[in-house]
This record gives sequence, structure tokens and C-alpha cells, in this order.
Amino acid sequence: MKLPFTKPKGMKDNFGNDAEFYLKLYDLLYDFSVKYGFKYIETPLVENEKVFTTSLGQTSDVVEKEMFYLKTDEKKEKYVLRPENTAPIMRVYLEEGLYSEPQPLLFFYIGKMYRKENPQRGRLREFTQWGLEIVGSENSFADFYIIFTGYKFLKEILNFSEIKVKLNSLGCEKCRPKYKKKLTSYYRRYKNKICHDCQRRLKENPLRLLDCKNAICQPYKKNAPNILDSLCKFCSLHFQEIISYLDKSEINYELDYTLVRGFDYYERTVFEYFLQEDNLALGGGGRYDLGKIWVNTPTPAVGLALGLERLKLILEEKGIELKYSPKPDVFVAYVGEELKIRAFQIIENLRNEGLNVSFNFFKQSLSQQLEYANKIGVKYVVIVAFEELSKNSVILKDFESGAQETISISKLVNEIKNRLTSQNV
Repeated sequence: MKLPFTKPKGMKDNFGNDAEFYLKLYDLLYDFSVKYGFKYIETPLVENEKVFTTSLGQTSDVVEKEMFYLKTDEKKEKYVLRPENTAPIMRVYLEEGLYSEPQPLLFFYIGKMYRKENPQRGRLREFTQWGLEIVGSENSFADFYIIFTGYKFLKEILNFSEIKVKLNSLGCEKCRPKYKKKLTSYYRRYKNKICHDCQRRLKENPLRLLDCKNAICQPYKKNAPNILDSLCKFCSLHFQEIISYLDKSEINYELDYTLVRGFDYYERTVFEYFLQEDNLALGGGGRYDLGKIWVNTPTPAVGLALGLERLKLILEEKGIELKYSPKPDVFVAYVGEELKIRAFQIIENLRNEGLNVSFNFFKQSLSQQLEYANKIGVKYVVIVAFEELSKNSVILKDFESGAQETISISKLVNEIKNRLTSQNV
């Protein structure tokens, strides 16, 4: 029936099979996020524009031309529909004093975002994102864990067979200016040959030159200076640690020194997930510190976001059906940096057997890890230590009784499941 109005441009009604699909996907995402230790967070659809203008960058496409402004009677403040959710989550973290809780905090969200852009395949003006954020840790394992968790979801839960992670480091406020000078000097030689947008970027925000998709700029982009050659010692070590974790976890990745992402708040690690056969970006993320930008208080964080409409489109095209993953219940700690990745492998084995596993590898000492486990109320703790591991065993500790014993790794799953079953009888 024809009405005197229709739904807004670039927005979609979901009903019938589409609505059922998203309900199932939301449930799957919720279960998966909780299984991997993330807690749900929700922010308003409407935010003060400064949440984004002071974080995304004045020259970003979103701030320049894609935000939906609301008409209000409040003359001093301007409000917008949120175009992304990382900045709002950091507003909540700082405004509500969440930094006083045991750190880091692991958040996940599923929600609507809004950008006034031209609708195209897999991209609408109203779209849904699933996102993960680890706030309060500078540890490189946080970067790895975010990358790993997104990769795990795409490959093993959604069953995308050929996923590749493109990875780069943007350095920090100490080493990035040096690279910007190199990049600016390089592009000045071609300032009359690059596109109009890049001529403006050259003056206002040189890193955005590497984000250009215009065909005439690609030859110059390809031969631009490599940012990895300009990293300071700290950023280089941080990046190498992430690469080491990825190598040991058999994550399919490649380094891409032209990868910069679209927002100015990114620093150090940036990454994107790609379908290899189609070279199609599924989403991505990186490291940021909005506490430093907003209130001059370092608040290291790292996160990712995936657009669900695009995932749905690709799943349908490839005939892939959704499947669910089970939920688990135990904490794993390690003694000694050398055992971190081995402990992480044990976590994955436990998860693969249907157990709910928590951890805090962002704390290095065993006492800090156990203190965290105690605060979050975990009953059973697996401790991976040198002496026991040499005998292919671990320590299983009951936090409530204080009792602990050495358990063979081969018998660990059954022992934990039996204890969980007994406590629920």
C-alpha cells in the first residue's frame, strides 16, 4: 500500500526471516562474547557531538560530512546520532569512574550506528555493529586477544574459511611525527598528481593519504615510506610481541604498512579482517587512548568492530548457516612470562570442551592474577607453573575451600566438569 511517506534513505526494516536471522546472530554474539570474558555495555543512541569531534578527527569523513545532527532547543550543545561506539564507551568509562574497578575491563556491545553516507553493498546509513573493547591495559597481549577473538569468531563460529588479518602499527606521539614528516616530504613531489582530497590531506592530515581509495593515488601510495621503519623502541617491541603471539597461535596475517584506519584516535596497533578470495574487509580495529586526549590521563585501550549487515550479506552469498557455541566456568593463571602462550593454549582447549574460561594475562604476577580471580568470584583456578608443566600437569585450586592438587592435563577437562556437576547437584 502506498503511503505519503517511506522509511528514510539508507535504512532497512527487518521482519520475517531477516528478523529471525538477526535474533539468532545476536544470541550467538552474546554467548560468544561472554564465553571469551567480555561483559555487555550499552550507551545512548544520542551523544554530544564533542564525543566524536574531539576523538575521530576533524578531517575524518564521519565528522566532516556523515553525522546526523538533531534539532534541539539547547543552543549551547549539539547532539548527534552516534556514528560509532568506541568513543561513547570511553565516555562512560571516564564519566562513571569505571577506572576504579579491577583492570582491565572487557566490554562488548551490539547496537545501531548512524552515518550519512551513500548506501551501497553491505553498508547502510543505519547499521548494526558488534564490538569488543579492552580498556585499562597497555599490555601487547590485549591487542593480540582482541585480534584473536575476532578472528576466532569469523573463522570458527561463522565458518569463513579464508580469513586474513592485515596488520600495522601507527606508532605513538613520540615516533609518529617523525614519520609524518617523511610522508609529507615524499608526497610533496606528487602534489599536483594526486587527487583533490589528497592534496587537502597533505596539508591537514598526512596519514589520511594512506587511506585513499582513488585509483590515481595508488601508485604513489604503494611507494610511500614504510611507517614500521620509523617506530620508536617501545612501539617496535610492542608490535613484535603481538606478531610473536599471532605466529604461535597460527593466525593468518600479513603486514600492511599503508593500513591506517579511518579515525584519528588510533595509535600503535591497527588491523582489519579480510576475506582472502574477495579481498573484502569485514571489519577491524586498533589501539587508542581517549583518556589522554580528553583529560590528559593515560587510559590505554584496544578494540574492534564488525558490521552485522555486511556479515549477513556475505553469509547468505556463501550459503553459510549460523551455529551456536557453548558457555564455560574456570580461571586460568600462569607463572612466568615464558608460560603465557602455553597457558593460553590450555584456555583454548578448555573452551573447545565447553568450559567457561576467564583469565587476566594483562597482569604479570601470579598474585595479581589470583587477586583478580577472587574479585570476580571464580570458584576453580588452573595454575600453569614450570614444575608441574614439566610433568604435563597443572595445579587445580578450589578458591572457596583453599584446597589444591596437581592434575594431569589429559584429565583436566573431566575433573573440572565433574566438580562443576557436583556443585550443581
